[in-house]
Amino acid sequence: MNIFIAGGGQVGFHLARLLSVEKHDVTVIEPDPSQMEQVDLALDVRTVLGSAVSAMLLTELGVGTADLFVSVTGNDEVNLIAAAMAKGLGAKQVVARVYDPMYVASNILYETVLGIDYMLSPEALTALEIAQFIQNPGIVATEEFGRGLVRMRQLRITKSPTTGGKTLQDVCPPGMGVLLGVISRNGHIFIPHGDSTVEPGDLVTLIGKREEMGEILRRFQGTEPRPDNVVIMGGGSIGLHLAQALENLPISVKLIDRDLTHCNRLAAKLKKAKVVCRDATTRLSLELEHIDRADMFIATTSDDERNIMASVLAKEVGVAHTVAIVHQPDFVPLVAKLGIDHAVTPRASLANRVLRLVHQKNVSTLAVLEEGQVEVLELVVNEKSPILGKTLRDIRHKFPRGALVATILRGAEVIVPSGDDTILAGDSVVMIAAQDSLEAVQKLLQR
Repeated sequence: MNIFIAGGGQVGFHLARLLSVEKHDVTVIEPDPSQMEQVDLALDVRTVLGSAVSAMLLTELGVGTADLFVSVTGNDEVNLIAAAMAKGLGAKQVVARVYDPMYVASNILYETVLGIDYMLSPEALTALEIAQFIQNPGIVATEEFGRGLVRMRQLRITKSPTTGGKTLQDVCPPGMGVLLGVISRNGHIFIPHGDSTVEPGDLVTLIGKREEMGEILRRFQGTEPRPDNVVIMGGGSIGLHLAQALENLPISVKLIDRDLTHCNRLAAKLKKAKVVCRDATTRLSLELEHIDRADMFIATTSDDERNIMASVLAKEVGVAHTVAIVHQPDFVPLVAKLGIDHAVTPRASLANRVLRLVHQKNVSTLAVLEEGQVEVLELVVNEKSPILGKTLRDIRHKFPRGALVATILRGAEVIVPSGDDTILAGDSVVMIAAQDSLEAVQKLLQR
């Protein structure tokens, strides 16, 4: 695809990297020379120095021929104008990143008036992701495939089921109908085998039959109670969106912010959540607010260091689960090592949504894991596929490294395949694939 990205900051850089690995033609437009140089040196993309709201520049670059135009600068108005101009010039799909809650609340109206296909807020998407995590304790990501007959659940391991000499084959046998497809351990991702084991802190991805998933989850997850008492640090966009989402649930919510004026504005916007003006990065403040009674503490400020420090302190005073917003990708691997249960990266939330748009023509459903390093995709096999009627054992050499057939949906039958199973035209196949193997997988199944 021919893709243009306006803005080479953290979000734009991350998105450009993901799309370039997938072999798309990517052009990044950035007005800051030093930022543009960083993108140019690190990524295999075309870089252009200039403003994305210059009609002359967009015309010269041929934005009208773009399959996708994404504007992710740090300025909402620039993003809206650039996306609207790109659409007017003929770009097939345009996306604008927005921050201001005013635009988020009225996104349908703005999309209609400006002709923008999607207005996406990383902050609102992040808040939604955390709200889902709260409603499904321990489950980091969830997705449905094959008309809901196949489920994917990604969870953090707190107590390993493979102890006392047990392996994955013992706790997740092939006959159960659920496959453990991916393990992420200390930043390294691998596809496990039957004799593999899982360790506390591992992030594991389970895929399989809907009716069997509950039993397997209990083996890996145990029984984690849903939180009744949640504390949010930071009354910015993410904190506010999250508090508003949780107000509709039977959960007690306390929002802490250190700015008194801002706290007064938050109190006027929130109906049920309690707003407290304190600095949650001091142990004394946490103790005075009896944070130890909370089931979950979520740090949502724009300052990564404050989020991490406050989460560590909350854990220290007795909070069972902590979640930290981390904007800087280099900090993500540190979070688990410091005892924080979960880290969420806003740039990944937006990038995952854009990747879904990129793949929507050829892929029925897509789940993006580990900031795009691994994708779980559902493809319908066509009659031109070169692997039809052959056993998976015979064609395993044809699949690229880092690709795995997780399930085959044939009619209403879900097959968690062995080496003796075959793929037929019309089958809906759920694949686990490293990002650099996606193109090869699609050619195998949909040539």
